[in-house]
Amino acid sequence: MTDEKDNVVVGPWGDKPIENNGERAKKKIDKALDKNNTHKMMQDKLDRIEVITEKIMIQLIHTISEYGYDITDERFSLDIGFLSETVKGVLSRQEKLPHIVQGLLDNIMAPSPAQSEDGTDVFYSKFDAPLLAELVDMAEDIKDDNQTEIAFEPDTELENITNWNKDDESKGSLHNMRTEKLHGKDDDEEKD
Repeated sequence: MTDEKDNVVVGPWGDKPIENNGERAKKKIDKALDKNNTHKMMQDKLDRIEVITEKIMIQLIHTISEYGYDITDERFSLDIGFLSETVKGVLSRQEKLPHIVQGLLDNIMAPSPAQSEDGTDVFYSKFDAPLLAELVDMAEDIKDDNQTEIAFEPDTELENITNWNKDDESKGSLHNMRTEKLHGKDDDEEKD
């Protein structure tokens, strides 16, 4: 038979028990749950943006096709892809999420305030075509510059390369230098 003493774990716990251990564990769990909830909420927002964008784009493509435009053209796919990302950027801004297209929209679109007949303020968007033309020219220049081939030369063929992996005879290896410092040996003692 076992005594109750057999169930007791003896250890070096110190004089005081850990205070608020339950509260500390609860805080860690709550923090992990908050992180998971935040991640889930963000994923839900992104999923919603994807669904709405898909519905908008499908309807747009069907409407364009009904009016007789060629939706099989390769450039049409690129244009629709750009529009799709723009829609995602607009919806992301509404959800207070960042999207790469937002920076482009902020720079090429400007609000143009006006007043309606009844005196209320109305904001229209003004497209900055000259700025976009400059951006397109810059993008083409960058694209042209990046198309040059880069030639790599192996460094084994270059002159005056030091042998970094061989010990320097005058100093010895780092291991030997460290050992000498730890044991207090000088180079002069070893030579003797």
